[in-house]
Amino acid sequence: MRAVRLASAVATTAVLLAAVTACGSKGGNDAKSGDAKGSDPLAAALTSDPKAALTASALVMQKAGNGKVRMVSPDDAKGGGSGDADWKDPGKVSVDLAGDMEGKKLRIRVVGADAYLGGDDAASAAALGGKHWIKLTPGNGAGDGFRAAGQLLNPVVVLTVAAQNGKLSKVGQEALGGVQTTHLRAVEDTSALVAAMSALSEDQRKTVQKTLEQDGKTLTFDFWLNAKQELVQYQEYGDTNGAKAAVTVTYSDLGKAAAVAAPAAADLGSEADLLKLLG
Repeated sequence: MRAVRLASAVATTAVLLAAVTACGSKGGNDAKSGDAKGSDPLAAALTSDPKAALTASALVMQKAGNGKVRMVSPDDAKGGGSGDADWKDPGKVSVDLAGDMEGKKLRIRVVGADAYLGGDDAASAAALGGKHWIKLTPGNGAGDGFRAAGQLLNPVVVLTVAAQNGKLSKVGQEALGGVQTTHLRAVEDTSALVAAMSALSEDQRKTVQKTLEQDGKTLTFDFWLNAKQELVQYQEYGDTNGAKAAVTVTYSDLGKAAAVAAPAAADLGSEADLLKLLG
């Protein structure tokens, strides 16, 4: 059913893009006026319809397939840092982030439903008997938070669920990092977002939902899209703690991210040494 809804959304947006592009190609009188709508009828049509804009952005981000990401979280358990993300395969989204956790420089790596914590430095090796990574099993609080973070870094899922299930509104036009963007908002049920996380098993989705519902059963997403319909940034927060607990995710260098792979099995230490890694 999720695939059917996504296919329908793609088809609808494709028709819209074709229609608006055709209108824009019929004569150039409007464009000469210098009016924003006349100079870019496609952007004008999309920004006036939040659902169409978010769906179009999902298509753009799907085509890009990967990018550089930065995630700022108010809570270490939810993950954070900057690095690479690959979402070409919706069933195996991969993320590699470097950041601070418990005052230490560590790396978070998520490959599909698997979450890892560690790093390539000497400190990690010293804590883990020469190994560099720990695989975090389901039920580990940090691991559950990282899995949720990995799924939330898939822009295609986040945008599509917002377009199809969210209560949508347009906030306005805003400059973000020197780039003019359209700011859109979606309010949606946490359960709708988790249901679209196809990389996870049913049990894992239940765990991720429980993790996300610590923020609230209703989530608010604020999206900033540039003129190319690329997702530049989004913020997410729940109804429990509100915007003060927002997670901020930014995207850049689309299509230019490094490949992300799971750590070698021979380089995995014991999960029992997690406190040593953090200590």
